[in-house]
Amino acid sequence: MQPTTWREANVWLAKNMPAVLGSLMALLLTLLILAYRALPSDGDKDSDGTERTSWATICAFAKDQAGEARAGRGPRMTSTVEMRHRRYSEWCAARGHTEFELVSATAIWSDVGGVRVALEPNIAPYHCETGVSHWLLWYEPADVAGGAAVDATTLVAHVRAFVEVRDEECCCFQSPPERRRVPQMAHAHVFLRPRTERTAAAIAQLRAARRLRSPWAEAERLSGRGEEVGF
Repeated sequence: MQPTTWREANVWLAKNMPAVLGSLMALLLTLLILAYRALPSDGDKDSDGTERTSWATICAFAKDQAGEARAGRGPRMTSTVEMRHRRYSEWCAARGHTEFELVSATAIWSDVGGVRVALEPNIAPYHCETGVSHWLLWYEPADVAGGAAVDATTLVAHVRAFVEVRDEECCCFQSPPERRRVPQMAHAHVFLRPRTERTAAAIAQLRAARRLRSPWAEAERLSGRGEEVGF
């Protein structure tokens, strides 16, 4: 029987409040689930159609770049990031220096067994799954020739000079010499996927320190693109 007066409505509501609240909570939960499912996931595409590269794909590419490339697999940049890299190159030219000179001057170098290395966030990162960040491990040319190959075990050991990561949290590879954008300086792509709060905090601290030192990051912030570089 439906209530016909305010008094009856209040009595009915008092009796049925638990059921009403339960229905509202179920509706809210459904809406939250639908909103969560709408968020970008590992396989979702960016607005320009670039798929996010999964951790498994990154690791497979690191082991066999040629084979994975032939199969059409491997990490890629979005068009937005490609534009950012062109803007960065033009910014360097306008300031009268090269990308190589800027890295040499601003990177934080650490001596690891007589080899100077630096770990810096990639200005033009690949479009990776959520939770994976793309960095570059640079080598001082006086210690390692620009076209030199460094084995994966050594790369990970050098990454650990800056942040303590477990094997499953780090994947590294070098592009072939002919595909390196800064050929004067040996470097490797480093992908970090923290699995603990401690590792995530260490990576965040490292990124913040680099951002605060970077004249490029500050230029992007002043141009209204601070979000692209972490501000």
